[in-house]
This record gives sequence, C-alpha cells and structure tokens, in this order.
Amino acid sequence: MEQKRRKDQWTIADDEKLAEIVIQTVQNGRTQLEAFEQAAQELNRTKQACGFRWNKTLRAQYGQVLNSVRKRPKQLMRSHLKLALSSFEELTEAYNELEMKYSELQSEYDKISKWLQQGVALTKGKPS
Repeated sequence: MEQKRRKDQWTIADDEKLAEIVIQTVQNGRTQLEAFEQAAQELNRTKQACGFRWNKTLRAQYGQVLNSVRKRPKQLMRSHLKLALSSFEELTEAYNELEMKYSELQSEYDKISKWLQQGVALTKGKPS
C-alpha cells in the first residue's frame, strides 16, 4: 500500500473532488467523517488533512449545497413513509375485502356441499 504523503498544495481538482465526495456521502445519509476517509483514499491524503481543508476552505463555498442535501434524505424518508402507509392501508383494505369474500364463498360452499350430500343420500335410498 502506498504511503500517504503530505501535500501542502491543494489543486482546484483536489478541492472539487473533496467537495463532490463530501456532498455525495452526506446525500447518501452517511457522515462527513466517512466522506473524509473516502476522500483521503482517493486523494492520497490523510482524513485529517481532508477534514481540515473542508472546514478551513471549502465549507464556506459549499455550505449551502451541503445543507440542502442534508434536508433531502429526510424529505425522501417522509415521502417513502407516506407511500408505505398508504400502501399498507390499501393492502389492509384489500385483505379485509378478500376475507369477506372468502367468508361468503365458504358459506356458499357449505350450502352446496350439504345440498349434494342430501342428493347423494336420496339417490342411495331409492332403488335404481
């Protein structure tokens, strides 16, 4: 494994890559610390260097974007929860309807079965 080395100069490409990783990681519901670990591997720096660069230089530039993506997962969760609840209600309603129809069919089956048994008993009682 390649040894991590200190780089005093950050390029524009390094800054953009770090910002992209942080924003994407947070958007996916993970933490900034996890983003710094990933960025450290990709940029061949330490996670402390990535965290320092983010907090000292890039946070001011990308802070609004980061705050907006932090809110997005909660909004997505709410919409998924609403969808799940409405789906559950629909499933419950469908289940109750099927249960009622099953009871009706069971009742019909019992009536037909008794009727057939009576018919068989009558035919057995009469000589052919």
